[in-house]
Amino acid sequence: MRHQEPPLGVGELARQAGVSIRTLRHYDAIGLLQPSHRGENHYRYYTDNDRQRLFDILFYRALGFALQDIAQLLSRPVPDRRRILLAQKEQLAAHMQRLQRIGVRLDELLATAEESNMSRNEPFAVFDGFDPDQYADEAGQRWGDTDAFQESARRTRHYSDRDWERYRAEARALNESLAAQMDQGRSANDPAVLELVEKMRLQVDRWFYPCSRPMHASLGEMYVADERFAATYEAIRPGMAVFLQQATAANLKRE
Repeated sequence: MRHQEPPLGVGELARQAGVSIRTLRHYDAIGLLQPSHRGENHYRYYTDNDRQRLFDILFYRALGFALQDIAQLLSRPVPDRRRILLAQKEQLAAHMQRLQRIGVRLDELLATAEESNMSRNEPFAVFDGFDPDQYADEAGQRWGDTDAFQESARRTRHYSDRDWERYRAEARALNESLAAQMDQGRSANDPAVLELVEKMRLQVDRWFYPCSRPMHASLGEMYVADERFAATYEAIRPGMAVFLQQATAANLKRE
């Protein structure tokens, strides 16, 4: 007979699993991991079965599944889970093949360019300055429990290289148009600027997660507050980060 460990409180389970208490409370609230026992003081107590379910949740999260997908996955029979994991493995293999192609291209660039004439960044031109996972860890820590983050992870998990190329082209065109509006001396609440900012909002909505005007205005605040985002926009046009923040705030007030 398997030895049963005594139930764990939420703090102890969080410590053992390396997650926050807030995460466990969120899992409880959405019905993904509800403790088998609750004390009279409403404290959560987790059994061995609960701990195993948490392990499964974290395992699937590591594979890139969104929380709503994990809930559906855990409700399925084991053969169905195996089929889904095999599909995930195929996606991983395709991603590894893409990385191998990038490695071959880098080898070609390094072999044909003389070191004295090659800039430090030239071999990485293949990436076109795009890093979809640049802030992934931080974003997970900040917003991992939010519906927006989970929806973005669900959508982008299926994007191909061509999809990302289309996104980059769209984003580049929108940023260049905004810079042109600034060069023309338009204010942040000019109707033409607001129409453009609305297109930016809808791009986020279309590619990543439902993005309301209040959420877009919050993103505008972050573009100024986070020096990394600010530097990205400042490289396109000096003052662009603040201008975009002002424009998203003005768009929020527009009827």
